[in-house]
Amino acid sequence: MSSGLPEAGRGKREGGKGLPFLCVALFSFVLPFLPLYAATPPPPAVPPDYVVDLAGILDDSTERRLSASLRELEQKTTVQMVILTLQSLEGEDIEGFSIRTVERWKLGQKGKDNGVLLTVSVQDREYRFEVGYGLEGFLPDSLAGSIGREHLVPYFRKGDFNAGIVNATQAVIRTIAAHEGVEITDIPPARRAPPQRVGKKVPGMGILDMIVVGIVLLGVLLLFIKHPGLCLLLLLTSGRGRGGWTGGGWS
Repeated sequence: MSSGLPEAGRGKREGGKGLPFLCVALFSFVLPFLPLYAATPPPPAVPPDYVVDLAGILDDSTERRLSASLRELEQKTTVQMVILTLQSLEGEDIEGFSIRTVERWKLGQKGKDNGVLLTVSVQDREYRFEVGYGLEGFLPDSLAGSIGREHLVPYFRKGDFNAGIVNATQAVIRTIAAHEGVEITDIPPARRAPPQRVGKKVPGMGILDMIVVGIVLLGVLLLFIKHPGLCLLLLLTSGRGRGGWTGGGWS
């Protein structure tokens, strides 16, 4: 007496013959698109140079030019600045990523904390300057933010990453070089404001201005007397912002 199990098994094997072919066809279709979704390689344990272009957005001549300027900057001022580009942060916050990278790379001289990291994430459309505490006396967050907005963002919006990174880096180098009293090759010195003429009268507050200010102060005082809770809430919420920022986007 024969059993029906072998026949069922044979039918199952015959029905599964198309599965390997389907897998191969699917893999062949997906394979060309894999590089588009490949994860960004992690930053190396130690930066191999002053420019770490993991995103591949800088041409060779730009990399050499930036590296030469940053090398000369370190030789003349001991300040270490590194540029890091990525395709994506893979969902990580750019501030946390930059801080972690600076700590890992130990940028700047020991005891001076005079390192600078410029991080650029292409797909996230974000950038950030991470400035060591030793430089914040003359390169504060507000100035670093202005450099990014004025020298980097306009070029990034046009898709010109080379020009944006070069101009922003040169602005940082000029600031550091001016403070240290040195000159860096191919980096024009920072423009100094013309001296103010002696005896030039500085315009002050007129009588009308003082009246307006007095009215405003009186109004604030009356508001505080009538609604002390509201005034306290306004004071608390107005002091929560940061003094400056070092990064942003270019959307």
